[in-house]
Amino acid sequence: MVRMSTHAKEDDIKATAWTLRFKNGKHTIFLLAEPLTPFTALKTELLATLRERHPAGLSSSTSTEPLLIPDSIHEVLLGVPVDTYEPSKGWVEITTDGSIKESPKSLGLKDGSMIAFAFIEGKGGEETVEFHVEFSSYEDQYPEDMVDDAA
Repeated sequence: MVRMSTHAKEDDIKATAWTLRFKNGKHTIFLLAEPLTPFTALKTELLATLRERHPAGLSSSTSTEPLLIPDSIHEVLLGVPVDTYEPSKGWVEITTDGSIKESPKSLGLKDGSMIAFAFIEGKGGEETVEFHVEFSSYEDQYPEDMVDDAA
């Protein structure tokens, strides 16, 4: 499912803005941002968009319970693909310290980059994180072709 942020005003978007694809499970949130936008601002925008679009939480194919959206950007972890051309190889966490200097450009991302997001789970130092990202297969997109092939 693809969602576009509605928080950015048309006047705020410049020709130099990048499209960043934030992914969790089957959900993709597109955010438009300047390359030097701090990650703190991106996380704030991401949480605002998620709360607006999914007030009850994100649905998941791995659980019947929705994934609750946290209140703080400090509970949001971001990751990039180990291999940009094969995201199935996994994701590595982007380590940010909340500095205003940390931005997509400063960390080597590009326009159109995929960024996985996850929420910190656990209490008291037992935090665990797993970036779970699903991609549609050909069979998911065109099930009628699969029926024709089987006949």
